[in-house]
Order: sequence, then structure tokens, then C-alpha cells
Amino acid sequence: MSRMKSFLGLPDATDKVLRLAKIMGILGPLANVIFTLSTTFFVIFVAEALGGGPGMYLQGMGLVGTLVVVQMVVQILLDYPTGAIGDWIGQRYIIAGAQISYGIAFLLISFVTVDSPYIYLVGVYALMGFAQSQSSGAWGAWFDNNYRVAMPGDTDRKQYGVFWGRMGMMMQIIATASLIPGSILAVVFSRAWVFQLQGVLAFVFAMAVFRLVRDFPEVEEARAQNGGRPDMGEYVSILKGGVTYLFRHAFVRYIAIGTMLAVSSIMVWGNLILFPMYYLYLITDVGVASFRTLLFIPGIFSQERSGVWSRRFEPKKWIPRFRLMQTCGFIFFWVFAAIMTFFPPAASSTNILTLYWPFSSIELLTLPVENIVPIALIFTTFVSTSFFGGFAEILTQRVLIDVIPNRIRNSMYSLFPTLATLFAIPQIALFGWLITIIGFPMTLASCGVVSFMGVMLIIYGFRHEAPELDGETWANGNAVLPPEEAAAGGAVEEFVEGIQQED
Repeated sequence: MSRMKSFLGLPDATDKVLRLAKIMGILGPLANVIFTLSTTFFVIFVAEALGGGPGMYLQGMGLVGTLVVVQMVVQILLDYPTGAIGDWIGQRYIIAGAQISYGIAFLLISFVTVDSPYIYLVGVYALMGFAQSQSSGAWGAWFDNNYRVAMPGDTDRKQYGVFWGRMGMMMQIIATASLIPGSILAVVFSRAWVFQLQGVLAFVFAMAVFRLVRDFPEVEEARAQNGGRPDMGEYVSILKGGVTYLFRHAFVRYIAIGTMLAVSSIMVWGNLILFPMYYLYLITDVGVASFRTLLFIPGIFSQERSGVWSRRFEPKKWIPRFRLMQTCGFIFFWVFAAIMTFFPPAASSTNILTLYWPFSSIELLTLPVENIVPIALIFTTFVSTSFFGGFAEILTQRVLIDVIPNRIRNSMYSLFPTLATLFAIPQIALFGWLITIIGFPMTLASCGVVSFMGVMLIIYGFRHEAPELDGETWANGNAVLPPEEAAAGGAVEEFVEGIQQED
């Protein structure tokens, strides 16, 4: 038992906390297995179907950008309401529902071909947006609500930070181990077959979530004392409370908005830039997956160490610095822009390097020799920035766990990615069509500027005083306000109440 506590970074854990950590430590990595299998070729699969066939993914990227916008609009519309529902009835229902939605989406995407109508893909991406709206924030809210009840002695939240570092390590290991098998399955069977496998696994995972993800009795009692369920007035109160709380406290407002603006460019990177860029340099599914595996291996170490080393850093001073230097931060994007400017992918070459999977004819890596230098620079950039994002995330979690009331935690944790998505939509809509005009380097540099603006807002947020909760773990959203914020907070609350009365 003591070894388990030491491994999880929770030396003072009670039996309740240990059970909570074990469930999270099992379900989190399992989710990574299911959803990582096809990440290497998912965007390319859709882009090729829209572009006209194999190898024509660049021609379809503009339409993919529109689909991603549809997905994000659906997520924005439903993210915060589903988060509030999670606070209202409990996170297990929301998380299980998300897995079912993902399963249906994977099955539907497996039937996409060049002849599939565009409206079909619009529907699939809308369903994926619905799934994301349910899952975003729910895992963290469930864990944090129960952790605060079961681990009151961790006042500085350092053990909490170490645990999440270890969790990140385990999830990174599983994600890394899933990349190459997913691509090999796509080569041996087909990409569509992998999507169907993911759909079935998602349904099984939903059943596991419904059985294991449960609140401690204290959390259930606290929810019942604050209105119980299912009362629509309570739901509306939670829905209003999250927005009110965000605008009421400048500390939370600027840190949340700044963080989400800083990370919004990650969505542009993941949905528009990452895989087309990889395929320009690395050509094949297995080649891209193999390279991503190499990138993920240092990430395993950085995730584990981030939880331990972050204890040395003071959040106010270091969160902005780490956001600036993180993967998909300002420095990262500008370095990548320079790499693609000075070392563009070789259009054609007679010097091809090919490595095969041992004892098979499956190509593990195929690339022009001219691409070796930029690939090495890309690898170095990823590795050198991989620590900083983990530091920033854990330090931010340490700040937010004690400034957000449990009663509105799921809705607030869902509101944050809603903001990030809101910031990302115009970027994806714009860059999805411009990337073929202005090129990858200018697109990357523009993403860096957006991330830099977010860091400036975080710095401004830390100049304000943090709100203090009223002492109740299941606080009702009211916090002790700094004097200069009290008047503004009341005005916002009255404004929201006025809207409710009009409805």
C-alpha cells in the first residue's frame, strides 16, 4: 500500500483518496488507448475523402477547417450547459454519455468515402462536438470535488500536483504505445476498420465509467443540501452561477481567459497544421506514427517530472513564463515557422531512406534524405519545450482548485474549454482557407502571436487578489471579494438576474 501511495505521489492519502486515484489511474489511460489509435491519420482520412482521393489531403483542408468549425460551434453551445448538468446530477452520467457519443461518431466516420455527401460529415463532426462538450471538464470536476472532501490535509496542493504529474506520465505512456499499433492496424486492415474498433471500445468504456465513476457520500450529501436533483431551478442557478463567478472575480477572469487564449492555438495546430506538416516530411501513416512515438517518449519523463518539479515554482511568477515557452506557445510556433522557412519539405528526391518493421514488409519510416535535418530540428524543438506546458498546467490547477467552489466546478471547468474553442473558431475558419495561400510559416507565426496575447492577460490577472471561498467545500459560488471587485461583481449578478426575469 505504501508503495502505491509513493508511486501516485500521495504519501498521506486516505483509503478514499487511494480508491479515487486508482479509478482515475485506470480509466484515464484506457481512454487514451481508445482515442489515440487513429489520431495519426484521422484528419488526413477526412481531408483525402474531401480532396478527391489518396494523397490529395491538402486540397481538402479548407473543407476540413469548416467541419472543425461546425464541431467547435456545437461544443461551444453545449459545453457549459452540459457542464452545469454534471454539477446538477453528477459527472458519471455526463462522462458515460460522452463515450457513447464518441462511439457512434467513430462508427459513422468509418463509412466515409470520396462519394460521401458533405452534409454527412457535418453531422458526424456535430456529434463529435456534442461528445466533447460532455467530456470537457467532467473528469477534472469529478476528481477535484471528491479529492477536496477526502484530502483536506493537502492544504498547499503539492501532493495533488505530484499525482497529476504521475497521471500525465501514465497517460503519455499509454498514448505513446497506441500510436504505432493503430497505424499498423490501418495498414494491415484499413483505416475504417480502426475507426470501427474504436467505436466498439468506446461503448465498452462507457459501461465501465458508469459503474466506477461515483461520488463519495459526502459529495452526494452536499449536492442534496444545495438543492438536490433533479430540480430545474437548481440547474438554472448553477448555469448562472458559473458565468457570474467568472465575471465577478478579475483574478479568475483574466487568468482563465488568458490561459484559454494562449492554448486556443493548440486547436489550430492539431486540426489544421500538425498532420499535413508531418505528412509533407514523413509521407506514410506508419512513418508519422513512428515519429510521434519518438516525440512522446521524452514527454513521458516530462509529464512525471512536471508534477514533482512544479513544487519548486511559485505560480504567479512562473505560469506566464512557462506558457510562453510551452509546446504550442509563442516561442514554439516561431521556431517552427523558421524551420519550415529555411528547411521546406523536399518535393521530390531520388535519395529515399526507408526503414522496415522487423521481420515484415511494413514500412516503419520513409522520407527523403533532405528531410532529415528539419525532422531533427522539429524533434529537438518538441523535446525542449515539452516540460513547460506540464509545469504551467499543474501550477494553474493548483491555483484553480481552491478558488472555484465545488457546486459550480464542472460548469466552470467546461466553461474554460468553451472559451478556448470560442477563440479558436475564427482562427481555424481563417487559417483553414489561408494556409494554402500564405503557407505554413506565416500561419505558424500568427498562431504564436495569439498565444503571446493570452500570456499577457495571465500576467494581468495575477495582479489582482485571488477570491477566498467561504470555507465550505461545497460553496454556493459566493466568495469573499477584494474590496475593489465587490461593486463590479454585484452589477454583473444583477445583470444576469435581469436576463432571467425577462425570459
